Amino acid sequence: MKKLWLLPCLAMVLTAADISGKWIGSIEVADDSSGTTINTPVRAEFEQKSNLLSGKIGRREDQQTESIRNGKVEGTKIVFEVTSPETAGAMKFDLTLEGDRIEGNMKGSLDSGPITGKVHLVRQAASTTPQP
Repeated sequence: MKKLWLLPCLAMVLTAADISGKWIGSIEVADDSSGTTINTPVRAEFEQKSNLLSGKIGRREDQQTESIRNGKVEGTKIVFEVTSPETAGAMKFDLTLEGDRIEGNMKGSLDSGPITGKVHLVRQAASTTPQP
């Protein structure tokens, strides 16, 4: 009976994760043909409303990023899909929020075959530059 008070607290913790904002990091993809790892710097901007997730993600150097589809946040679990002209279908992201870091996996396919990668993102600090 004494542990019943934990249930509302646990529910608050599970729904409290808000990933809205700007994130930067990388996606690491193993290149089996050369035996190396390709590390691509990426940026993301997420907008979370309740457990629904929208936003954009893409390479840091690209002007255009790709829209997130079917995004959901459940506790610390984050899932979404992204399509781009470079992919043969949707790239599926299965990520976990750990404080101000997001880690997880990306799976999809290119014209040359399947692709998997490790995703590493950190929350970008808010700009402290005064606005005119």
